Amino acid sequence: TYLRQYALAFEAQPMGVMCSYNALNGSPSCANDFILNKVMRGMWKKDALVTTDCGAVNNLRGPPVNAPSDAAAAAMTINNGTDIEMGSTLFNSSLMAAVAQNLTTEAAVSQ
Repeated sequence: TYLRQYALAFEAQPMGVMCSYNALNGSPSCANDFILNKVMRGMWKKDALVTTDCGAVNNLRGPPVNAPSDAAAAAMTINNGTDIEMGSTLFNSSLMAAVAQNLTTEAAVSQ
């Protein structure tokens, strides 16, 4: 595990992190509540910002997640701790639809 290295990095008080493409226990890091919220924000830095690696939200449309829509992929990342999307525009183009479809909430989007 790389958790010890990240814990050491957070001792330097970074503003946040970039989540990666890989998955932990079948959950991609950009949609991983355990890593982003319970570990990073819960143990190291409550107000840390999380940005995606380029295209990571779009990658949720494929394996292992196979999100059924762009709105679902965007909601999965927002609901599980990602704040900023890089390299694609699924947040801009799909978050309103995700709220309308009750996949996420306005509160989660504006958090």
